[in-house]
Amino acid sequence: MGIETIRVHVSLNVQSVDKSIGFYSSLFGQQASKIRSGYANFRLDSPPVHLALQEGASAINGGISHLGIELPNHQQLTEWQSRLENEGVDFAPENEAQCCYAKADKLWLTDPDGIRWEIWVRTGEHDEMGQTRPAPEQGESACC
Repeated sequence: MGIETIRVHVSLNVQSVDKSIGFYSSLFGQQASKIRSGYANFRLDSPPVHLALQEGASAINGGISHLGIELPNHQQLTEWQSRLENEGVDFAPENEAQCCYAKADKLWLTDPDGIRWEIWVRTGEHDEMGQTRPAPEQGESACC
């Protein structure tokens, strides 16, 4: 029972596994791989991530600034945007963002526990770091 793809593992503390399963199923277009009492995980091939969700008292924002998925091109960003719209997931687009010495077009969304997700495609390089601050409120930008 090996793996075929190396995946990043992210484990999140959440207030409600059920709410989070709904959100992440919509985000990734895939059902959870495993669901147990107070626990679920998603073993994703694209992007290659093993995402675990655990109910816990320390779930408020989980101490995470934000999580992100870098896409290879604008076509995929458009496909993600269409799917999120079809699923009824709220998101905020951010175009021509300048942060982390790069330029990018992004979609920002928030899971049920306030964890921010950035779905983005790099559009170029930038000579300056740009603004670094905590994950944005709706319509603001953040730097990765």
